[in-house]
Amino acid sequence: MKHRWPTSLHSQVEAVYHSARCIGKSKMDTVQGIRSFGSWDRYKGLTHSFVNVLELNGRTSILDTLSVLDDMAEYLEERLAHYVEKKRSRQTMETILSALGKFEYAINHYIEIHTLDIPRLETEKLRMEFYARSRKLLRKSSKIFDNRAYPDPIRLIAAISDGAFQLQASLQYEGGLRTEGVGAPSNRRLKNPLTCNGLHGIGTDPVTASPVGIVASVEKGGKATEHYISVATYRRLEEHISRYGKLESDYFAYVEAINTAAKATGQYAPGRGSHGLKHNFAQERYLECIKRGMSHEQALQQTSLETSHFRLRETLTYTRG
Repeated sequence: MKHRWPTSLHSQVEAVYHSARCIGKSKMDTVQGIRSFGSWDRYKGLTHSFVNVLELNGRTSILDTLSVLDDMAEYLEERLAHYVEKKRSRQTMETILSALGKFEYAINHYIEIHTLDIPRLETEKLRMEFYARSRKLLRKSSKIFDNRAYPDPIRLIAAISDGAFQLQASLQYEGGLRTEGVGAPSNRRLKNPLTCNGLHGIGTDPVTASPVGIVASVEKGGKATEHYISVATYRRLEEHISRYGKLESDYFAYVEAINTAAKATGQYAPGRGSHGLKHNFAQERYLECIKRGMSHEQALQQTSLETSHFRLRETLTYTRG
């Protein structure tokens, strides 16, 4: 097949991204292809911003991969310095790095399917360097207290006097479960107690490789998800279920217990409630994934799975400050 190549750099971006578009396909069909229209549109937009630098530097083709890598290093250096000066969040920088990772895949996939004799674009080493520098130089969030996560979730949980409520809060904070997953669905007509069927034993954390208790729950939309909690909390849950047959409580009484503890520890904010603990989980889990070497997108994907969302854009609402 004859290779027809646009002259405009921005049209070239559209051409390579078209080859990476896998909207509606499953991860089994394509591991690195872009399956969400929202992600596809977002990544393209950020790539076009980078390509403006290529234009200023007089480049004529994004398939000149060595020049693209040089300009990418320059672009990332400028962006990081700008975000440090403006006190922006590290997630802003990490989203750019994730987009440039997809740009690398799009170019290399285009080269492959057109059998072009061109060096592949290799950006991983550069992007990992800037992931590390972002974690050192930028704050997790551009906001300090203006989110639904609790500033000190451990102290909050310790202030809950009822043992069942405290256990449910621990499960939400450590494992990312929703209230229906811990036996307290907001719909009073729905019964969803956590029973021995949800106890999947002691296993290995897929991110940290440390021993964890595995709790399975069926939550929103009927999705079954495995959650990873500390071994100590898992043993407490085992003991509770052995004694009472299940973990279950009234949703409104549970939320009131959390709000009371939040007020007692100076962490109360309207709307924070039990869901704030899930925000704590997602933010900490995301950072844990990044610490273990995952890319921004990989960390979001893992956190999405453990919060029963399965869509990266939904998880962003938890991990943003």
